[in-house]
Amino acid sequence: MAMPRVNLRLTLVVLALFAFGAPGVAAEPAIDVKVQQTAEGIYVVTGSFDVGSTSEAVWQVLTDYEAIGRFVSSISRSTIKKRESGRILLEQEGVGRAWVFSRRLHILLDVQEHEQQAISFRDVCGESFKTYEGRWQLSAKPGGTRVAYELRAVPSGRQPGFIARTVIRKNVEGLLGDVRREVMGRFGQRNTMSKAGGLQ
Repeated sequence: MAMPRVNLRLTLVVLALFAFGAPGVAAEPAIDVKVQQTAEGIYVVTGSFDVGSTSEAVWQVLTDYEAIGRFVSSISRSTIKKRESGRILLEQEGVGRAWVFSRRLHILLDVQEHEQQAISFRDVCGESFKTYEGRWQLSAKPGGTRVAYELRAVPSGRQPGFIARTVIRKNVEGLLGDVRREVMGRFGQRNTMSKAGGLQ
């Protein structure tokens, strides 16, 4: 019995659509996330986005700690274990994913809030990461707010470098995208930012 011939080009196009989404479906701009590895093996991640909402609105989303699992797809549980003035002990569980790779994550964050302008965090349990510390920084700009994110991470266990970089980059891209969508969903765009200085 003759086997039907498969159109290889069509198959590759279909796979690409499933893996990356059809062109033009996602209207929101891409978020540029950079990942570099130091000589000591620390992954240094930076990313940012602009949103046409006030810094107060962004702050409300970033500090809605126990609701994070509702709007950040990589986090399944986020629980405040202790709260003091400007300081929170926050336990989070989730899954880091990139293509066919996935990794369960558990962190216990020492979170410090800085005058509604910045949030610094550091993992103190060391279960999923040898090092995991970073910062959110808010700054006003014409028409809205710039949200910058920094992370220094060393995953525990052994995994090829390209897998670790891919998982970290994909999950930070997802995190920033989820936060931006939540801000826009709750508060909307204060105004339409110009293409020259708009969302990045």
